[in-house]
Amino acid sequence: MRGYSHPRAPGGGAGAVTAGVSVLPDHVRVDFDSNAAEAWRDCADVLFGRGEPALAAQLLDTHPGCLLVSVRNPADGRCTAAARGGLRIEAGRVRDARDHALVASALYGLLLALNRRPGLLIVLAAAGRPTD
Repeated sequence: MRGYSHPRAPGGGAGAVTAGVSVLPDHVRVDFDSNAAEAWRDCADVLFGRGEPALAAQLLDTHPGCLLVSVRNPADGRCTAAARGGLRIEAGRVRDARDHALVASALYGLLLALNRRPGLLIVLAAAGRPTD
C-alpha cells in the first residue's frame, strides 16, 4: 500500500489507511462501525458493517458516491447488500468483520464485472471459515 494514492481519498490518500478504512487499487472500503471520519465514508465505494437489511438502502441514500452497502445482521451473521439501481443481494453468513469486508469487496467486483444488469439475482455463498 505504500506510495499508493487513491484520487478520492481525503488528503490525497498516499498510503492513507486508518482504522476501518481500506484504500484498495480499485475501490475504497469503509467499515461504518469504525471510528473512520465522515470524509472517508463520503468517498467510499463500499460501506459495510452491522445492521438490519433496511440500513443498507438508508446508507446508500446518505452516501451518494457509494455503489454498494453491505450489512451483517449481528444475530445470525447473514449479509445483505444494497447497490445503486435498487439491486439487493443476499450474500449468506459471515463470521466476523474481516470476512464481511472480503465479501463486500467481492460483491463490488462482481457488480463491476457484470455491469449491474437489471433484474439480475445474485446469490453468493460465503466460503471460508465456519460461522459456528
